[in-house]
Amino acid sequence: MLIKHKLIIGTSVTIVSMLIMLLLMHFSSSSLKKDMIISQKISNIESGMLQLRLYEKDFLARKKNIYIEQFDDQVLRLQLSIKTLKKELKRFDISGEDSIILSHLLTNYQGFFNTVVNIQKRIGFDPNSGSHSKLRNAARSAEEAIGNSVLFLKMMLEVRNSEKDYMLLLDNSYIAKFNEDFDKLYNNVQKSFLIEVKKKLILSSLDAYKTAFLSLAGDQQVLGYHDDQAFQKALNQSAQKVQLAQIRLVKKTNQAISEYMNSIMQLTYLLFILTLLISIFVGWIVSRNIINAIAHIKKSIMKITESNDLTIIVTTNNNDELSDMAKAFNYMLSNFRNLLASVKKLETNSNTEQKTEKLTDNSFWSDFIYEELSENGS
Repeated sequence: MLIKHKLIIGTSVTIVSMLIMLLLMHFSSSSLKKDMIISQKISNIESGMLQLRLYEKDFLARKKNIYIEQFDDQVLRLQLSIKTLKKELKRFDISGEDSIILSHLLTNYQGFFNTVVNIQKRIGFDPNSGSHSKLRNAARSAEEAIGNSVLFLKMMLEVRNSEKDYMLLLDNSYIAKFNEDFDKLYNNVQKSFLIEVKKKLILSSLDAYKTAFLSLAGDQQVLGYHDDQAFQKALNQSAQKVQLAQIRLVKKTNQAISEYMNSIMQLTYLLFILTLLISIFVGWIVSRNIINAIAHIKKSIMKITESNDLTIIVTTNNNDELSDMAKAFNYMLSNFRNLLASVKKLETNSNTEQKTEKLTDNSFWSDFIYEELSENGS
């Protein structure tokens, strides 16, 4: 193999090594970019969950439709983020089971929230809607039906006080108090000496009033008086399950991403070192082959120079330009030997000094030949 081919091979190996290193850098950079995307998605999910709980609490505190819309929109964004995260995790060969569980729990959470919203709608968002409005209208109708009857009106006010106490304090004891005061009023109306039409009007109004109150109280009990009762409790438990699933997803994802990135870095370092060693080894083999051949030729030439032994043959195991150089040098030495043989033949027929002078005038190697002739003459 020619030296230029060896050099081309060495250069090619170096270039390929650099390209491999460049690819490794690109691969590591791409993996890091994916890691950053997943981290961003996880952060979006975490902040989205916090925002979702905030909309829930705002609705329970203020009972406005805007918080329902914001809650539903936030759920859609979270579901989209979870779906995107699942796809990104698949690229890392990470199981998307936890993301699926989180998505299901989030759907259940939204279902509980919608149930609470529907119950609250039946109760009413304000005094002018839902059961609140029905109760107020029924109370006014009952008061109008009672009219100017001082006794019945007084008893009606006691019933209304029990109603208001319940509405403010949300305590079942006031339901019992309401029923007690109501029954007292109702019985007195039945026993009164009012005309039959008037009596029926009052009693029917009182029945409608009681029905409206008990309906409101029943919905309120289903909803729960506090966040640790009935559907409010179920809503909070569902939210807590979502938060735990989110924490579990974040923890497992971060752990899996960390392990993946560590394996990528280890593989990158391993391939980098392997590529570097191969490049160094190929360069060392090529350079050693050339340097050893040059050193062998140099040693042979120095030996010839020191000993003036033209019979030494310069040899090399290479099959390149250095081999051609050694062959040319050996051919030159062969010509020198032939020339010296011719000169020795002429020595017997002519003056050595004249021949030497003639050779000196006509040969580039005169000094060398003269020395040889002098040694032979001695």
